[in-house]
Amino acid sequence: MWKTVLRKELLENILSYRFPLFFLICGILILISLYVHDVDYNKRVRDYSEQVRLAGEELAASRMSDMFMGRVSIRGFLPPAPLSVIASGFETTLPRYHEFQPEGPKPGAAGSADESILSAFGKLDFVFIIQMVASLIVLLFASDLIAGEKEMGTLRAILSNSVPRHTVLLGKLAGGFLTVWIPFVTTFVLGMVFLGLLSFPLDKGEIPIRLTTVFAATSLFLLAYYAIGLMVSASSARSRTSLVAILLVWIVLQIVIPRLSDMLASVVYPIRTEAVVSMQKSLAVKTIEREKAMALGTKYEALFGPVRDNTPPVEPPDKKKQFDAFLADWDVRAQEQKASQLRDIENTYQREKKRQRAIASGLSLLSPSAALSKLLTDICGTGEIDRTNYYQSVQDHQRTLDAALYGYVQKRTMIYPSSGGSGSSSQITKWIDLKSLPAFTVRRASLADALAGNWGSLISIAFWLIAPFAVAYVRFIKYDVR
Repeated sequence: MWKTVLRKELLENILSYRFPLFFLICGILILISLYVHDVDYNKRVRDYSEQVRLAGEELAASRMSDMFMGRVSIRGFLPPAPLSVIASGFETTLPRYHEFQPEGPKPGAAGSADESILSAFGKLDFVFIIQMVASLIVLLFASDLIAGEKEMGTLRAILSNSVPRHTVLLGKLAGGFLTVWIPFVTTFVLGMVFLGLLSFPLDKGEIPIRLTTVFAATSLFLLAYYAIGLMVSASSARSRTSLVAILLVWIVLQIVIPRLSDMLASVVYPIRTEAVVSMQKSLAVKTIEREKAMALGTKYEALFGPVRDNTPPVEPPDKKKQFDAFLADWDVRAQEQKASQLRDIENTYQREKKRQRAIASGLSLLSPSAALSKLLTDICGTGEIDRTNYYQSVQDHQRTLDAALYGYVQKRTMIYPSSGGSGSSSQITKWIDLKSLPAFTVRRASLADALAGNWGSLISIAFWLIAPFAVAYVRFIKYDVR
């Protein structure tokens, strides 16, 4: 009997104006968004390749002295994520490159620096269309599933036969959902064919299985929203009441919870800003350098005598050897102190930021929309996992350059206690061919990493699949069809 109900719901919806309208909206928006983001991705790939080439040529034609004089810089560029055509995520907000310096990495301009204020409304990518457009239409499809049939009297006629209510409910859910799933499947397949015609690398690496996972997750998301609409309709006596309630539910799940979660997390667990952390690091380095300069100046004058008018005294060889040993000891001590303090500041900040993000993520996962966004961006390589990997790769490369390059430069600053003056000098102890330095690479999260890091999102989507249908079942069993 449930198959009969399924066919009835499917035919009624397909023959209504809503089916072709939903088909048209999905087709136009998804295909346009894929085209625009594919063009943008190809542009970013060209820019990335050109920047890497120019930076490599500049580095190959330079020497260590050019770098330390500020005439050339070492940069690491962020390679574009291919599946950003599906989910933009953090792709356009992360720094396009980092400049590596002896004092530490410095982020370059963000990808969104040249965008207009309209970008604050969100990127019209596949994820945005599913979240904001398809979810609302799916809810509207389900708004009159029970309450509307009660008003028309058809529900009473169906239940006047010896048909179990759970059979009717299951048939309505399956038939109604197929009505919205068929346009989505068709449009998604057309979109992938369209990307293939645009020379997008559909068969590269994990892209096919990632796209399959995106399709499966999105299908479950739409089913969850249809179950929510069914629950609201089964809890309403009139279709008008059901429609108003569905709009309120959509606003709460789509807008209120995702946007409120970050605000509440910042209130519940406030942390320092990156600007404050950067200033703390700079202050720590300057404090250590000043302490070193004062110690060197004091030792220098104790061995060789006071410095007058920036004229150094005579440096006997035996005392110079003693001072060089003192200098080498301070070089090691200062380097260890700087590394330790900078590491402590960074680790503390990362722990604070991780806790705040965990609070915000936990609150946002009350919404299936936020859960889907977090899941799909990580699957597409533009989410929080790959953002963390990017910054970790920057720190790792900085440590590599410290050992392979910056450690061979000795900078000496001395503050003389007798006059209060200071002097500085630098020396390159070993010349390094800049072309031999390791290239900057970013470790990308695998699909397994993305799924393992999104167990909360998967639980949230599963909850919104099961709980609304269970409530709808309980409500429909007791539903008054009169």
